[in-house]
Amino acid sequence: MPKLPVLIRRIVRFLFSETSIPLALAWLAAGGYLLTVPYLGYYWDDWSFAWVSQVLGQAGLARYFSTNRPLWGLIFQLTTPWIGEEPWRWQIFGLFWRTASVLALWWALRQIWRREPAAAAWIGFLFAVYPGFSQQPIAITYGHFFIVLTAYFLSLGWMVKGFRLGRAGKRAGAIGCTLPALLLSLVNLVTMEYFFMLDLLRPLLLWAALKDETEEETLTARPLSGYLRLVGWGWLPYLLLFAGVMIWRLFFFPYQTHNYEPVVLHALRDAPLAAGFQLIKKVLSEIWITTFAAWGNVFLLPGPARLGARTTILYAATVIFSFLLSLGFSLPLRSAAKKVSRGWRLTALGGAAILLGGVPFWLTDLPVGLAFPNDRFTLPFALGVSLLFAGILRVLPFKNWQKAILISLMVSLAVGRHFQVATAYRRDWNIQRALFWQMSWRMPGIQPGTTILSNDWKNRFSSDNSLTSPLNWIYAPHNRSGQMSYMFYFPEVRLGLGLKSFEKGLPIEQDYLAATFSGSTSQVIVIYYSPEACLRVIDPQIEAENWMIPPLMRQAAVLTNPEIILPQPAEGAAVLPESIFGEELPHGWCYYFEKADLARQQGDWAEVAALGDTAFTLDDNPNDPVERLVFIEGYAHVGNWQRALELTDDSLRITPAMQPLLCRLWDRIQAETPASAEKDGALEQSGQRLGCQ
Repeated sequence: MPKLPVLIRRIVRFLFSETSIPLALAWLAAGGYLLTVPYLGYYWDDWSFAWVSQVLGQAGLARYFSTNRPLWGLIFQLTTPWIGEEPWRWQIFGLFWRTASVLALWWALRQIWRREPAAAAWIGFLFAVYPGFSQQPIAITYGHFFIVLTAYFLSLGWMVKGFRLGRAGKRAGAIGCTLPALLLSLVNLVTMEYFFMLDLLRPLLLWAALKDETEEETLTARPLSGYLRLVGWGWLPYLLLFAGVMIWRLFFFPYQTHNYEPVVLHALRDAPLAAGFQLIKKVLSEIWITTFAAWGNVFLLPGPARLGARTTILYAATVIFSFLLSLGFSLPLRSAAKKVSRGWRLTALGGAAILLGGVPFWLTDLPVGLAFPNDRFTLPFALGVSLLFAGILRVLPFKNWQKAILISLMVSLAVGRHFQVATAYRRDWNIQRALFWQMSWRMPGIQPGTTILSNDWKNRFSSDNSLTSPLNWIYAPHNRSGQMSYMFYFPEVRLGLGLKSFEKGLPIEQDYLAATFSGSTSQVIVIYYSPEACLRVIDPQIEAENWMIPPLMRQAAVLTNPEIILPQPAEGAAVLPESIFGEELPHGWCYYFEKADLARQQGDWAEVAALGDTAFTLDDNPNDPVERLVFIEGYAHVGNWQRALELTDDSLRITPAMQPLLCRLWDRIQAETPASAEKDGALEQSGQRLGCQ
């Protein structure tokens, strides 16, 4: 048995050898998100995919994808039945396929550069943590993106493997590799457009594989025409497949431009000089964004004020561990070839991949950026950017250990960047959970056919379109028809579209792909939500002059019809699936506020006052002065005029903007409470304090 120090050295040599590089790649790909997996939920299009698959089933999925990537939708029909509805399962799914794509890329690179383990590892490291893309927690959507990307990378690897076997005279082996390579290429080409143009990178990769076989850096061993012929024959089956799919997309697939038109082509036809200048400007700008700007963001370090003390410690630990891990793998790596020209060729290959990756977005004039949601368009650039930076690193006049430190610093900070992204998504999920729990407390039931109008509270990772799915899931979990029961609208997004105006009696029609919604502006509930404050059903009689809410919400308030809120629904009561939303949130201030507002709607003033007595004893406080109004009114109705006046003073002290709201409230109290001497005294005092007209 070897001595312990010898055994430890052997273990260390194995762990930090090329054989175990996939372990490092797996950590880099997933490490920034692992700690937050149990605390992440659904966002953006994931809400639609989850609701459609779990409530409307396979038929709903088929309808959803019928006009938008129908073959990609077939993959969803395979995955959604067995993964289920729990968000954590989908987070694992997304990280699995993200990691699989990284490992597939590294394997493909090792087929291309058999004598360049350092280059393959560096590219793999950089790709695994590419910081331009920050939507990983939208796991259903991008887990399926990474399935397609994995297929593409595996196709490249099998292509090169078959190419080498063919050159070695092993025809059967070459065919055995080419067939799966073509099949996997087909998966990429027919399912979606993001990575479509990257298929044209194949001849350059075959050229790189040929160059790797040559001991010298020149082409003296064979005429240039000979190399071109070899590459051409190796590329031919993939070129034919690409051309065939292109023809199908352009002439036979009826929905190729259903969502995105090639507007740049039309502009170039109509005004070639002006459109050409704008195109060049856009291309250069977005190349900068996806390369140096994206990687520059990793050096923007957070502090405790932004993340919180405990999260900052976890962030630092994640970065340090990733740095030491990357350094341990990078230091032993050596390239068999030393010439700098290989680095320049790698840089050129990266530039070509960047240009090809951007074509779909430049043709359709989609804005590539680093902010949500446009950072999703950076994903096809990740391969080219990783090749580019690996090439730059190769040509830098640094020693090997210096390069190892530099790349380890870059990738570890990028892992930290992804940790920050995961933290932002975790916090956004908490806000979404609070929204729907509070909605269920305030509105135990809602009449079908209702539209919820809400302010856009700038939740970063979901839209009103997204939130329509959980709204239907909570209030109509058994409606599996093609007619939806509810719709969620942000007026600042939908006004003039599905929401024609704030006039009552107008139809509201919305196509949700898997289903449709038909409603009316006469059946609307207007809410206001501004975390950390509570969700609030707008009271138009009181809040018509509430300058603390957006103007559109004040205009929309006239549509609110509280009668369609069902306090005790016989059926269709709100049910938040615990598998998705977790246990009910603690009954803090917002719980008592929502229940009091519901009791106010029913005219149960004793219940309002009783809830107030409990709420004001909590170690919790209202975060919006408007939240005190329901209790002022409740105490007034039960004759506790002194408490109503105290809360009036508290509200007015917070902001003078409360004055018109309090005046309107006391007008309503005067009109709806029975006469008494105490009432007259309270009204006189409130008038003096508020200065109401």
